Amino acid sequence: MASSKLKQNKMKEKPNYYAIIPADVRYCKKLKPIERLIYAEITCLTNNKGYCWAGNEYFSNLFEISNRSVSRHINQLKNFEFISVSMIRDSSSKVEKRTIKLTKNTIDKTVAPPRQNCPTPLDKTVQYNNKNNNNKKEKDILFNKFWDAYGKKVGLLACKKKFMKLDIDICQKCVDVTPKYVASTPDIKFRRNPLTWLNQGCWDDEIKDDSKKKGFTGGKFDGMIF
Repeated sequence: MASSKLKQNKMKEKPNYYAIIPADVRYCKKLKPIERLIYAEITCLTNNKGYCWAGNEYFSNLFEISNRSVSRHINQLKNFEFISVSMIRDSSSKVEKRTIKLTKNTIDKTVAPPRQNCPTPLDKTVQYNNKNNNNKKEKDILFNKFWDAYGKKVGLLACKKKFMKLDIDICQKCVDVTPKYVASTPDIKFRRNPLTWLNQGCWDDEIKDDSKKKGFTGGKFDGMIF
């Protein structure tokens, strides 16, 4: 039973795994780095009763500084009201125990976190959405040009859905090539439906300009094209 009770006491005295340094302590320029570390260790040692009872010797061994230095640093934390210190004395006024409690100071303007010199980076999701929105607007404009130039207005919704899935470079190529294809198929009956033209990737087809063909002249074949 005695060993079990001793084990429980040791578990209670074991510091927490995490230390906490709030912004008002972290950015207080009047505190030394060691004082911030001592504050952090106090947060680790604060038990479920809400206080720390470690003596100067504990901090002295941990941070390899003198007991006098520990006392000075703790007083500094106390002076800035980041902690409160209470002494428990015996009947002869000798200090038996010291307790340290964390205070709940609100952050002061003088200890506000410093501004970074670099701008806040734009979230990748925002960048992606902005790019998509810009592409959509540009594709809308390109589709209207393509649709007007193609001339054979069949299956608008399906055609636009297909067009909007294409890369922006291909959309531009469609707009550039369409007038040549239309010129090569003046009779709209022999022109592919625009959706078929897109599905078959006809923007890469070689377009023959039949208007440059020359016919025979003379006699009964004058002006005829073979």
